[in-house]
Amino acid sequence: MNNVEWTPEWLAETIKLLRTHGSDTQFIEVKKAHGGYPGSLDATLSSFSNSSMGGIIICGLDENNDFAPVGVYDPADLEKTLGNKLRRGLKPPNTMESGTILYEDAKIFVAAIPPLPPYERPAYIGGKAYVRSGDGDHEMSRHETDLMVAQRTRTGFDEEPVEYTSLADLDEGLKTAYLRDVRAKSRRLAGSSDEEVLRRKGIIALGTDNLSLAGLYALGSYPQEFRPSLKVTGVVIDPSGKARNLDKFEADGPIPAMLEETLAWVKRNLAHPVVELSNGHLINGQEVPDIALREILSNALVHRSLNPKADTEEVRVRIFSDRISVENPGGLYGITLQRLQEYGERSRVNDRLYDICTHVTTPDDGYRVIEGEGSGIYTAQEAVRQAGLKPIQFIDGVIRFTAIISREPLDGARIADVSSPQQKSEIDPRQSSPTVPSNRQEAVLLALRSLRHPAGIEDIMGALPGPFAELQKPQVRYVLTKLLQEGVITREGGRGNRNTTYRLA
Repeated sequence: MNNVEWTPEWLAETIKLLRTHGSDTQFIEVKKAHGGYPGSLDATLSSFSNSSMGGIIICGLDENNDFAPVGVYDPADLEKTLGNKLRRGLKPPNTMESGTILYEDAKIFVAAIPPLPPYERPAYIGGKAYVRSGDGDHEMSRHETDLMVAQRTRTGFDEEPVEYTSLADLDEGLKTAYLRDVRAKSRRLAGSSDEEVLRRKGIIALGTDNLSLAGLYALGSYPQEFRPSLKVTGVVIDPSGKARNLDKFEADGPIPAMLEETLAWVKRNLAHPVVELSNGHLINGQEVPDIALREILSNALVHRSLNPKADTEEVRVRIFSDRISVENPGGLYGITLQRLQEYGERSRVNDRLYDICTHVTTPDDGYRVIEGEGSGIYTAQEAVRQAGLKPIQFIDGVIRFTAIISREPLDGARIADVSSPQQKSEIDPRQSSPTVPSNRQEAVLLALRSLRHPAGIEDIMGALPGPFAELQKPQVRYVLTKLLQEGVITREGGRGNRNTTYRLA
């Protein structure tokens, strides 16, 4: 984060966010630090360095007193100590950008810790490595550090042969449908024998008669016979806390079968609001759009880590009263969280598996597992937007990736009316009551919509409606940062870059 953003206005908005949240966040760590550097920050320096986005440390706020500003005694000494910790205590070393804000007569010290490149992780301090989870720093286990090291480079684990497997371990129905689809799309393979197609498409591992891990996982009769962790587990969390869970679930078999079974289980545990059609008929509606659930679940199955170090980890689904959490082993590869949500962007963690799944459909409903157009996440976000739900949240924990689908409506009366980049129309002037923003986020989103193209911060400020036209640049920049973190907008150009532009996600 650039120093120009660290103003009293930015801090006021951040404190408001922290008070609403009730604690630190995934990306913000707050310390009172009135008497100097607190030793507990060591773990934070490691966890932010090991994350995919880094984080911000704020010293001089009292979390136990509703984040009241108490200030730090000597900001320069704190800056020096923190810099030394990053350069000499952290292995490998890291850097920071820091500054001091005078807020309500208190000196508040702020430091932004960037993530280390993947090939340098994990970062240790005092012989220990930490990972950020929620608002806390947790010491990584040997298994987790091994997995992080193994993810530094990509080695095609999905193409490896699975010992003791053969063509007899494929599901006949899935194999037949797969071959038909491949031949229909490839003139080159249209006249090839079944075995030749399966070898050339990597279902049979190169140079062997064994199935590849990708072939077994996508088309096998029962992949868990050879790799037990290739499954989905799920629980419905009891909001009262009286029971460990209200419903426990496990799906096995090949990817298309698990996708279909898991989707049915999730839908069974969601509400079904009654919807009246224009003809007066009543039908069961969807609390969360099917397309959003399907895209998130299929991504978790296809993009999970197949690294042997992740052999004990499965895809996990947890249903809470206000959200659905879908977690898979492994993190993003070759793409940022912002780019992940842009139309046409793709990240192939498992190249061979991804290609196979573009030809595979689910047994009962016939939906393709992966479309292969890079539109899945974009489509899911658009579906929840149209349903009036909060945007899907994505958390790249490096060793595990989590998607959180909200079951709650957006805050603000008309956020859901903001169009996507594909909808180019202005606000309809024929509306009897035009959309009036009720908060700063809504105002910035409406400004972006009216501009209809990637816009810089000056353009956005010039398009702000009504009373929000008086917002200052730091306030607008803070709102943009928050919308980026929520996945509602995307950014082009580096942070703090003069040519940085923003557009709706």
